[in-house]
Amino acid sequence: MYKFLRRFRIVFAILFLVAITLVFVDIRGKAANIFLNLLDWQFVPALLGIATGGLLVFVLFLLLTLLFGRIYCSFLCPAGIFQDVVSTIANLFKTKKARRYTYSKPRRWLRYSILTITIALLILGGATLLLWLDPYSSYGRVAENLFRPTVISLNNTATSWFPTTFYRVSYHTFTTGSIIVASIFFIVITVMSALRGRLYCNTICPIGSFLGFISNYSIFKITIDEKSCGNCRLCEIACKSQCVNSKDGKIDNSRCVQCYNCTTVCKSNAIGYKFAYAKKEKLSQPADPAKRRVFIASAGMLGISAIAHFFVPPLRSKVKNSKAIAPPGAGSIDNLKKRCTACHACIAKCPSKVIRPALGEYGIDGIMLPVLDYNNSFCTYECTVCSNVCPNDALRPLKPEEKRTTQIGKAVFRPGRCIVVIDETDCGACDEHCPTKAVRMVDFRDGLMIPEIDSSLCIGCGGCEYICPGRPSKAIYVIANEVHKTISLPQSEKQEKVDVDFGF
Repeated sequence: MYKFLRRFRIVFAILFLVAITLVFVDIRGKAANIFLNLLDWQFVPALLGIATGGLLVFVLFLLLTLLFGRIYCSFLCPAGIFQDVVSTIANLFKTKKARRYTYSKPRRWLRYSILTITIALLILGGATLLLWLDPYSSYGRVAENLFRPTVISLNNTATSWFPTTFYRVSYHTFTTGSIIVASIFFIVITVMSALRGRLYCNTICPIGSFLGFISNYSIFKITIDEKSCGNCRLCEIACKSQCVNSKDGKIDNSRCVQCYNCTTVCKSNAIGYKFAYAKKEKLSQPADPAKRRVFIASAGMLGISAIAHFFVPPLRSKVKNSKAIAPPGAGSIDNLKKRCTACHACIAKCPSKVIRPALGEYGIDGIMLPVLDYNNSFCTYECTVCSNVCPNDALRPLKPEEKRTTQIGKAVFRPGRCIVVIDETDCGACDEHCPTKAVRMVDFRDGLMIPEIDSSLCIGCGGCEYICPGRPSKAIYVIANEVHKTISLPQSEKQEKVDVDFGF
């Protein structure tokens, strides 16, 4: 049975990792659209989306962990699965002796210190540490900022060889900062997993620590039957979490990620799942009402902190940058900071490539969150892709009719920088690209026309700013609404059919 479970886990995990990766790197968009819903099956997005549809997934993760331990870490966490892939590849280049794992003592003080600080900051309204350490979001940033550009480069190279099969794809908007952040995580997790298996999961990851804490009280646990054990140490050697202590015949269930490596190498069938609260069996975690109460408290702790995160006055930096334009569906910059984990799914899927990772626009606690940049593109009038791919409603799903009236910012006109004034020539590009006609041309002088803005009609899409030929700075640009608003578009006059009798 355990051999089947292990094979099933490996196949399922690889397929899930490929599907999640395709959401970020599929430049054609066909495969990615099929797997978009898989983003909802991640722990932190479910946690931060408790109030908006993530409660069911969050509770399901807790129940699975309570039943069987850290199932999420081996089956659904992309960063965890990626570590398994790296350690497997690394073992191909190691000697037989170097491939052997040994039991290591748990670094509880480090694990639970990081978890405690993460929860404390979440209660105080700050999700920054969770954003930086969340394994799903970190993997998303790696896929978006490292894997996707690589795929685009390979695709564009292939166009010269197979011009009828491949077509060139433009690079998306990204920042040097986001590449550095993604590269640091990629290097750290690759090195740690190549050398020590699941070391990152069991030392730094707060989700691993939280689920590991619950795993101490799971109903079914992988345990060692001391009577049947021959003390061959094969289970300890195969454990990539380094949590099997074959000498004492014990397993640290808080670090076990249910990979089933130990169960398949044991020749005496001495290791496997057992009911943790059996009366007649002497297990490392006996039934204890006090410990059950600890579990209930811990299970509710993170959920309560996520809820409190939205109601407690936040301790965060004030936004001063007028260019901190949050994507449509965010509702406000404050809401974006509360919910967004900077997984960059919206950046990867934006068809106009107008969204990029923020650096200082939102303040220090908003680094890597999505922000609109109109230097190279603009937000398409009826496009709702970004709001519909967000896994935790940091961007609320919008319908096209809602998107058309959502004001994320307002255009500002600087006459002194307009080429109509400077060069005394006709332009009107901003008027032509305004979808709501918030920009219109009015008389200026000598037959020339100059832009005039009706702020009540502007939605802040950036079409005018993007197309403005003013250099080195734009004559028209968009300033952000910290809180998004809804505008009322003028009703178009209804055309009636009129029958005209010309008397012929």
